[in-house]
Amino acid sequence: MRRLAAALALAFAFVALAAAAQAAELRVPKSGPYAFRVTVPKGWHSKYDALGGLLVVPPAASQHAMLYLAILTDEKYRGQPPSMVAAEVARLAGVDSIESQKPATISGRQGTAYFGSIVKKAPRYERKVKIVLLRLGPATWAQQWIVTQPGMNYVEADAFNKALDGITLTGP
Repeated sequence: MRRLAAALALAFAFVALAAAAQAAELRVPKSGPYAFRVTVPKGWHSKYDALGGLLVVPPAASQHAMLYLAILTDEKYRGQPPSMVAAEVARLAGVDSIESQKPATISGRQGTAYFGSIVKKAPRYERKVKIVLLRLGPATWAQQWIVTQPGMNYVEADAFNKALDGITLTGP
C-alpha cells in the first residue's frame, strides 16, 4: 500500500511539474470586454493579483525583468488625462517620478509609454519602469508595466522581448 501511495505521489508530482513547464496562454483579466492575451513562456511564473492583473516573472536565474498587465476601471480616472493616471498608478507602485514619455502602441492601439525609476535606499537598488497606458473607455485603461534591473544579458532580453511580442489586447 505504501508503495502504491508513493508511486501515485511521484506520478502526481511529475504531472504537476510537466504542467508547470508548459507555456500557458492566459487572459487578463479573466473576464470582461477588454483583455490582454499573453503566452507565458515555459518555466516562467505568473500570478493574478486581487485586482485581476497578472504578474509574469522569468525563471529565478533570469529575474532581471518582470511584466505586469492589467485593465484598470475606476471612476476616479473618468475623463482624466493619461499623464495624471500614469502619475497616480506609478506613485502607488513606488515610482519616484515620471521622467519621460513617448508614444507607444499595444496591438496597434495608440497610447503613451511613461518612464521612471523605483529607488530603494536600504538595501540599495534601482529598477527602471516603463508603463504603457492606453485609454479604452472614459474610465477604463490598459496598463502594461515592464520593470527591469541592471544585469540583464542579451539572452534574457531576447526571451523577454519574445514574451512581449506575444501580448495582444482585445476588446471593442
